[in-house]
Formats: sequence, C-alpha cells, structure tokens
Amino acid sequence: MSLPTLMKRNMPDRAHTTGSYINFVQPIKESLNFGDSRSENLTLKTILLACMNNSYVEGSSQLTGISGQTVRNHLCNKNPEGLLQINADLIATMRKKGLFSKPLIVAIDWHDEMYYGDIETEGIIGTKNKAGTNYAYEYATASIVVEGIRFVIVVIPVRERTILSMVSMLLDIIESHGIRISSLLMDGGFYSIDLINYLNSTGMNFVMHAPKLGKECKGKEIDMEYRTSSHHKRKKDQASFRIVSIYGHSKRGTMLYVFATNMDISPKKLLKLYRKRWGIETGYRMIRKFLARTTSKKHDIRLLYFYLAILLYNMWVLLNLVSRVKTIADNMRVFIASKLIGANPFVTDLVRSNGHSGGDF
Repeated sequence: MSLPTLMKRNMPDRAHTTGSYINFVQPIKESLNFGDSRSENLTLKTILLACMNNSYVEGSSQLTGISGQTVRNHLCNKNPEGLLQINADLIATMRKKGLFSKPLIVAIDWHDEMYYGDIETEGIIGTKNKAGTNYAYEYATASIVVEGIRFVIVVIPVRERTILSMVSMLLDIIESHGIRISSLLMDGGFYSIDLINYLNSTGMNFVMHAPKLGKECKGKEIDMEYRTSSHHKRKKDQASFRIVSIYGHSKRGTMLYVFATNMDISPKKLLKLYRKRWGIETGYRMIRKFLARTTSKKHDIRLLYFYLAILLYNMWVLLNLVSRVKTIADNMRVFIASKLIGANPFVTDLVRSNGHSGGDF
C-alpha cells in the first residue's frame, strides 16, 4: 500500500492515535526491499526497536530473537535512499492537503554526529572540536518552520563543506518537492560572499546571522546598506546587502545580533523572524531520540539510521501538527516499542509508568 493511501487513511481523523503510526512500517519495509522471510521481518523490527530505544541493534536483537550479526548482514546491501522517497511522499501528501501549499519559512543547518574512530573512514570530515574530537559524520538539512514546528524536508550527507554548492543543492531539492520559500534563515556558519551573491541573483529572501560583521557595528544598533571589500574577491565579485544589528535577549543575556539580509522589514521584525530558526537545535535533539546507535564504519548503514531517524521524527511532527491531542515523543517511543515486540511485561510497565494503559494516546 502506498504511503499517500496510508496518510489519507490515518489523517486527520485518526491521526491522534499513536497506533496509526505503526502503519508506516510497511512503506519502510518496501523502501528497503525487505522480503517476507522471518529473518528479514525480525531485522526490520530490530532496527525500528533500536531507533525507538535509542540503542544498539545488539541489545534490541535480544528482544526480537535474532542475532545482531544477522541484522548487520541484512543491512549491508540496503540502499538508504529509499527512505528519502517516503519523506518525499509525506511532503506530497501534505501539499495535497494544503498544509505546505503556501510560501514557507525554511531554515537550513549543519548537523554533526561526532566520530572517534579511524579518520580515513568513509563519510568522515573535519569539523569544529566537540566532545574531544574534530571529526564527524555531517549532514545538511532544510526544515520548514510552520506553526512552531520543524519538519525536515531535505537531508543530504556532507562530503566537503562547500557552502554555496551545498545550499544550492538543498534549494534545488526543495524546489523539486514543489515547496515555495518565503524566506531562508541561516546561522553564521553560512556567511559567504558567494552565497549572498547567489541568493540575490535568484531573488531569494534571506536572513543570515553574521557575527563576522560585528566590527562594522562597533557595539551599536545600525541599519545600513553594505558592500563587502574582501581581498580575495575582485571588485565586481563583492556582495551588496543590508546589515542590521539589534539588541535582543538570549540564553546568555542581552546581546547584539548582527544580520546580513536582503529583506525590507524593520529590525524588530527581522529579529522576530530569525528567532523562528532557533527551534532547529531543539528539533535536532528530538531527531536524535529516534537515532539508533552504531559503531559501524559502513557509511550506508550510518546513512540508513540517520535517514530513518529523520523519517520517524517527521512522522511524529505531523502526528502532532494535524492532531488535536498532542503526543509526547518519549511516550510514543515506548508505546511503539511495545507494539514491535509484543506484550512484553517490562515495556508494558514502562508504558503504564508514562501514564498510558497501552491503548491509543
């Protein structure tokens, strides 16, 4: 059964039931080309359980009755790209329902999964030091910001941090989904003369946090037209844009925010718009709740787990977006884990301890 059919069956009338979430197992099974053999069915259950428990397949396999090595053997020849098609189907269905039909705010970001092993491993790139390492599997994402939620519409692995090519690739994929962008939000890591010139040439509205331009403000609130003067660019290749600096509250107290933008709105509205991006970090923490752990050096397995986490997170977001009854992610994870492995007394107790009897949320 196709995903759009499943979506129509389960939303919005039954979208508040976490039980309906289980129906997405079949499209995931089909996208990864799992057959109907007992070992393949148990492998799928095991990796989904590892996602819901945020654990390794070795531990989850003890609950499903299959060896961890058998699971890894089945995953070795799976193409993770099929999971992205499920996400594309989700987007298409939402657009047909009118949810993503109008121009939307889109935020883009980088996400690092820190790595501590052999730096020659496929997919590893250098990044900022964090948690004792300078290497990571890195992903670029684009997320819709709507009604206080972040829905990931594009995710691509980063092989090399080339800002312009990465952003243009994200925008091309967004366009292929039929998504129209009202404004693009980016943090300081995306500040680039080439990118600004590209966005200006396409007419794309953007707001970019640009602390590198702080020296132009001298600690004051300013609002002015600006042209770069980089020694690495010819005069005709410099970028022109608007610099806006405005004081605002942050977790560290009041600070001066500096933005590069081509939008004609007041500084206060600019800051309010950019603040919509702040949920990106929170959204990524939520994505990690659905990320299975692994020590595998196989890049495709890493991609499969990350894509699956994105998909499961997006399904949870949509479940809450179209439902009158909100579902807490941790409660849902426990509930689905119990469904995956059957009437396990330990998991049933966990469900009950979270305030549910095991029925619909």
